[in-house]
Amino acid sequence: MILTVTLNPSVDKVFEVPGFLPGAGNRIEGTFTQPGGKGVNIAFMLRALGHDITAMGFAGDGPGRFIQNSLRDAGITTAFTLLAGKTRTNYALIDPDAGTLTMLRSPGPEVNPTDIAALRSAFERMLGLADMVVIAGSLPPGLEPTFCAELVRLATARGVRVAVNVREEVLTAALPARPFLAEPDLRDVTTYGEYDLSHHEGRLALARHIAESAEIAVVNAEQEVLVVSGNDSVLVRIPACGLLGRIRLDDALIAGVLDATTSGDSLEKIAREGVAAALAGAAAPNGQFASREEIRSCLDRVEVITDA
Repeated sequence: MILTVTLNPSVDKVFEVPGFLPGAGNRIEGTFTQPGGKGVNIAFMLRALGHDITAMGFAGDGPGRFIQNSLRDAGITTAFTLLAGKTRTNYALIDPDAGTLTMLRSPGPEVNPTDIAALRSAFERMLGLADMVVIAGSLPPGLEPTFCAELVRLATARGVRVAVNVREEVLTAALPARPFLAEPDLRDVTTYGEYDLSHHEGRLALARHIAESAEIAVVNAEQEVLVVSGNDSVLVRIPACGLLGRIRLDDALIAGVLDATTSGDSLEKIAREGVAAALAGAAAPNGQFASREEIRSCLDRVEVITDA
């Protein structure tokens, strides 16, 4: 079983507004609503690939029930810690005329020490059933960056492999706990510590830095994916995607990478499947691929460069 941990899930509302003008009346041409949060997105896609998934994290009232019901409808077991506050709602504004994507993200409900202790206890119970843990996404108010590192240590002490896809300060705290796979969440950033992400050399240096602590490091920035393990490195360029495809592309990438690692594939095959999964997700109406066949159909579009 793969256990996904989403500490700050969301309901995502997407609006298509051609010719969007700030401060003026605008007409919505299309809209849809779906569960969100990186760990939740990854859970849906790993389930689509046939994996047994349990999703946990914090869930508040209202939108939180919608997220849990949607996961269960997809055949995913849920083990969320319930909060008094409401789960957040995020908004995406797509303007196809201007080619822009505007994201409005909410901070989420605040968690208290009792909530945190309850989730920690539930996590330890679930570890007895898990083969792998995936911790992905942002943190809610009230949760320290070191909490993810604590979860990584608990899992690795039980011999369970952990993948993390989180922001810089959270990943910095988690790397000493030596996760199996680590990818920084680089949305909306151009630097990571001392590393300049606008240049290939900076991205490769960051991947090698992460690989000093994780068995596999993944860096996705500037339409380039780097996968590094030990002295081996692979580079794959991602073709340009539509506006909607950008929202969950990174989550589809991680789902594809994790699926390949469970099969014991080579680093090149791991990178190839990950990027094919990202392309399949980008082509889907809701940004999430729904079958392994969709990934296979994208494999011939993936060009892998070894020794990045």
